[in-house]
Amino acid sequence: MIEQLTSLTRETATFTLALPIETDNAKIPSRIIMADTCTWIYRSAECGYTGKQYFDEKDKATSDPKADKCSHCLNGCELRGNQRNFGGLYR
Repeated sequence: MIEQLTSLTRETATFTLALPIETDNAKIPSRIIMADTCTWIYRSAECGYTGKQYFDEKDKATSDPKADKCSHCLNGCELRGNQRNFGGLYR
């Protein structure tokens, strides 16, 4: 079991490990966590964005609701004021 993240660099992540009997029945998340990539479905309950600002998949502003797409990057969440719901790992 992973107890805590000890260090993080661009190339490596180092963790302190624990035996399962040393944990407090904590569960590992059942989804893949990717750095700088949001895995939520755009405008889903997890995403939580319901605003009227529209951006395309390259984070360019648009007035066309049909062109509204998510870049799945932190920048896309920041443009929409929704960074607290970013579904990825911050670097």
